[in-house]
Amino acid sequence: MKKDKLKQWLSIILLTCILLAVPSAVLADIAPPANPPGVNPQPDSDTTQVRMAAETVQIDVIDDGYLGRAHVTADFTMRNLGTESESMAARFPISVNDGMGNYPEIKDLVIKVNGQQISYQRAIIRYQNENIPWAEFNVIFPVGKDVPIQVSYNLSGSGYMPYTAFYYILETGAGWKDTIGSADVILRLPYEPNPQNMVINMEIGWGKTTSGGVIKGKEMRWHFDNFEPGPDGPVQNMEFSMVAPVTWKNIINERDNVAKNPKDSEAWGRLAKAYKEIFFLGKGFRDDEGGKQLYQLSVEAYEKCLALDPKDAQWHAGFAQLLADRSFWDGYLFTNEPNANTYHALKEIQTALQLAPNDPKVLEIAYNIYNTFPDGMILNGSGFDFPWLTQTPVPQPTPTQAPILPTEATVLLDPQVVSGTYQSDILTLGNNKKLKLTLTLRPDQSAEWVSAFENEATIVSKGTWKDSGKGWLYIDVEAPNKAATVINGITVEGDTLHFSGYKLYYGDPGSDITMKRVITATPVPRSTNTPQSTSTESTPTAPSSKPSLPFCGSAALIGVVWLAKKRK
Repeated sequence: MKKDKLKQWLSIILLTCILLAVPSAVLADIAPPANPPGVNPQPDSDTTQVRMAAETVQIDVIDDGYLGRAHVTADFTMRNLGTESESMAARFPISVNDGMGNYPEIKDLVIKVNGQQISYQRAIIRYQNENIPWAEFNVIFPVGKDVPIQVSYNLSGSGYMPYTAFYYILETGAGWKDTIGSADVILRLPYEPNPQNMVINMEIGWGKTTSGGVIKGKEMRWHFDNFEPGPDGPVQNMEFSMVAPVTWKNIINERDNVAKNPKDSEAWGRLAKAYKEIFFLGKGFRDDEGGKQLYQLSVEAYEKCLALDPKDAQWHAGFAQLLADRSFWDGYLFTNEPNANTYHALKEIQTALQLAPNDPKVLEIAYNIYNTFPDGMILNGSGFDFPWLTQTPVPQPTPTQAPILPTEATVLLDPQVVSGTYQSDILTLGNNKKLKLTLTLRPDQSAEWVSAFENEATIVSKGTWKDSGKGWLYIDVEAPNKAATVINGITVEGDTLHFSGYKLYYGDPGSDITMKRVITATPVPRSTNTPQSTSTESTPTAPSSKPSLPFCGSAALIGVVWLAKKRK
């Protein structure tokens, strides 16, 4: 039974959960192509008396100029608790489908038994209708004698700049007898880890650093005793999410620059921009403790820069972009209501335009902010007007200041009329998979979103739907695996729901999604599942129309319109 369970979870975890890293945060991106993880060896026998008495795994992260790589050294102490010597092939997977049809393999694999390097062979084992390469090596386990095994290899980071992640799978070690006696997992960075460069308490879309790590110097350490690894045990597989080493080294360099040249406004501006670029993710920002620190550090660096050189238009514009994007993802997206950061952003970009009305970078950022807040900035024949700065008092940028909103008509939807179950036609995704969507809206404003894939498990996400007050609604739901989905701008026309400006998974052309009502009046008790907003990483784009929230996570749709992220 233990072996069957192991095989079941190994296939799921290796080929789906860990490596494809279904995003769990609201506004999360589709997971990036995944590189293979570090893995504990497992026996090829269904029954063995050999126990993994202890293991020590050291993961040395190295700056490679991009997502980083890691050199892994794993030492295992194996002990035969039986009455007869055992000879078997130990093995572990060295590749996996990266989600794009490719099979990258771990590199520079070296295996030692009793201190002597031994050869291994590639074996193809079929899991989930895929042929996966494994490394196999023969080992003899004498009765009552410890046998040391060491494996070392190199891994590449997975993710989107400026964030990366590495994985280590403990679960394959569950194939040996009894529990794992003890495990020490050591992550070693080129600099001291801290909450700013390690993402510890939130998902970044494809990983979340395993909790419980203790920071000491340049290391984070985890220790476990007498445990059975796996989804049902107290110890899960390991994940390490962090700022890419090359990016964090840039932060260190810019900190050194301002320390050496505290009166250099450009140095302070570069530091502010560097902080900003790792505070923001693809569709949101980091709201963990490290993210809060990064935002405050960016604000302070911009203020220091502009105090030294108040006439630098580009740094005023860069500061405006920080404030505008924070304002947008911090509530304006859902409410269309400005907050203190909105007004502050408008004031900064107004100043930048007054100082340099024809500067290309200033104009690029001005158009980005104009597209984000089209009611707060108005394009006229000669430039921009700022009605929110002239028609209302401008509050100071404090979190407790309530914004004064412009007058606007409210268009409310009747929950009883909107309520019902709606279904799409069968959609063909970019990877030729078939998908049918079902959305249930209830009078109490609870919601259920069902993604039914052909020949795959159906995903049921639960949460709420909300009325924008502008004649459209949006849903905010979360799947059992915490993958969150938000859809903005859903219009209701009789028995039809319609939302446009989306494209199907893997980059298909833009597609309008229509769902027809199949059931009305569904007064089911309100769901208590209320997802919280977090974020992931994006790519810079040119100025575009006002951003709408992309569909994400398990339902496999991606939004078309993005905020520009390339800033001065």
